[in-house]
Amino acid sequence: MKKFLFPALAMVFALAVGASAHDPRTVAKEFSHSMKVEGAGTLTLTYKSMHWNEPAYLGFKKNDQLRERVVGSLWKKIGTLQTEFDVVISGVNVPKGTYDFGLWFDANDNFKIVLGAGGKDMKIDLTTVKDAALVNYLTFDFRPTDKADVFTIEGRGGNFRCTSEFQVPYLADHNHPAEKKN
Repeated sequence: MKKFLFPALAMVFALAVGASAHDPRTVAKEFSHSMKVEGAGTLTLTYKSMHWNEPAYLGFKKNDQLRERVVGSLWKKIGTLQTEFDVVISGVNVPKGTYDFGLWFDANDNFKIVLGAGGKDMKIDLTTVKDAALVNYLTFDFRPTDKADVFTIEGRGGNFRCTSEFQVPYLADHNHPAEKKN
């Protein structure tokens, strides 16, 4: 019994110390943003707001193998995109459904959204600009535009601002059948 009890207690102690060692200021918080379209449903983006780490990012840019490994394991799945209606993001048709949501980037600071479902990934281009304003935690936002069926998704992290238009075909201009007069 003693041979079993001591290793078990040691393991519990080690796990407790490890868990308390996380700095709550840098652990990713989970956020969710939704857009509801009457008659069509809801589009919800849920993601982990990762802490910006400039030295690590610069290291990833210089090492293609490390970047691919990190992007393929961590950044590729930071949340989910769930949509109850079809959308078109940067010209890419995204059928209604639930997708793993992530990000991809290359050595030249080009970012893409990665949506995964059924073992297949869609990489969707983002327009990226480097701003002077530092954003310490990854954040996303949906915004309306001057068109009834077009919206903007904006992601910010570090000194980067990435945007893409997305269209909701359900809201596009359409003709109603003429009413029958009796």
